[in-house]
Amino acid sequence: MHDDHPSLETLARWLVGDLDHEEVLKKLAPHFLDRCPTCRKMREEIDRLSKKSGHWSELVAVVETQEAPELLRYLGDGPHEERMRRADEIEELHTWGVCVLLLERSRDEVFSDPARAVETAHLAVRVAGHLGEAYHSGWVLDLQARAFAHLGNARRVLGELKGAGDAFLRAAECLEQSRTGNTHIEAEVLSLKGSLRLDQRRLEEARKLVERSLALYRENEDATGAAKVLLQKVKILRAIGDFDQAIDLLRATAEVLDPEKELRLYAYSRQILASTLNRAGRNEEAERLLPELRNLYGKIAEPLDWLRLQWTEARIAQGLGRLDAAEKAYREVQSQFLERKKSYDAALVSLDLAALLAEQGRTEELKGLAMELMVVFESREVHREAMAALLLFQQACAEERLTVELVRQIAAQLQRERSSDRFAATEEG
Repeated sequence: MHDDHPSLETLARWLVGDLDHEEVLKKLAPHFLDRCPTCRKMREEIDRLSKKSGHWSELVAVVETQEAPELLRYLGDGPHEERMRRADEIEELHTWGVCVLLLERSRDEVFSDPARAVETAHLAVRVAGHLGEAYHSGWVLDLQARAFAHLGNARRVLGELKGAGDAFLRAAECLEQSRTGNTHIEAEVLSLKGSLRLDQRRLEEARKLVERSLALYRENEDATGAAKVLLQKVKILRAIGDFDQAIDLLRATAEVLDPEKELRLYAYSRQILASTLNRAGRNEEAERLLPELRNLYGKIAEPLDWLRLQWTEARIAQGLGRLDAAEKAYREVQSQFLERKKSYDAALVSLDLAALLAEQGRTEELKGLAMELMVVFESREVHREAMAALLLFQQACAEERLTVELVRQIAAQLQRERSSDRFAATEEG
């Protein structure tokens, strides 16, 4: 609290307009804000909007963030080509706030509709290209970098890895030209690019990108950004089989996350911890997390979240030797995923079920499971590589040579081919 009142001279200079902006911020604003709870809350809201906007001017952050939803209606709901034309021609859309809102929507859509997320990110790129002299050219380039990075991320989730790489090249060019030194933007771009490198199985490069991103988020004192990147690093560690380090990192992440402010992210980190403990064979520890997870999910979970938790519970039950309970849970989760047309998830659960059946020598049931799975996938449009993996699975079952190791290899191939939804982007169960 700023208990010291401004001096008589300072107040006099302020009243006659002789106090410059920096002096007002330093000598008067803190005192007034501390004395008035309403103004203090408004200041906190301005800070929130500034962080959301990513613009240096509080005025731009407040005004344009509030105006953007209404302005976005000018784009309409027609074909993408028509919306792109409007983004070019309607000057009211050429604002910082509109571009940032499009990036937010693309980030949300990437979990539920990657194709739509690509279109929305394209619109953000187009709007960012029309921002004029009202904005600093370096800051505009930073925003363009963000737009290209989100376009690259949406393309990645859609499976267009080459197009994603091209978008990240454009993002890097924009950052190089901007010369603002905005390391927070760089951290975001590097984090998204790290996800691409992970999908491309370029694991060492992915690790370096996320570690650099993590250092920058910490430099900017962004605890939430840092926690999200830590979870990316966990994915990389899991991909290379270093489960013990991944577990240590997940425990450290939980310590820096505030469940009251980041409940979903906290719950997500605990879910990954339970899954990673299971993969490391530490099922007793994983089981001890389940009551906490059920409590957390009771506050934030949607139906798919519960299914993935049930999937994790089935794996833990199998690891603890409760095979009947695991089998029952696998079949229930498989059925629910198929009902929701989550074919890749259903296939991955089926592979877990196959491993359980193989361990028990139930070859005839394995053959039936393989046939059921092929019927489902033949009726749907899936990647050629995914179908090849399933054909390998079917053949191994038919020839009674399916092993747990082969199941893991086929599951890894399917995991690389799957599209992403909200939690599936990083965690299948």
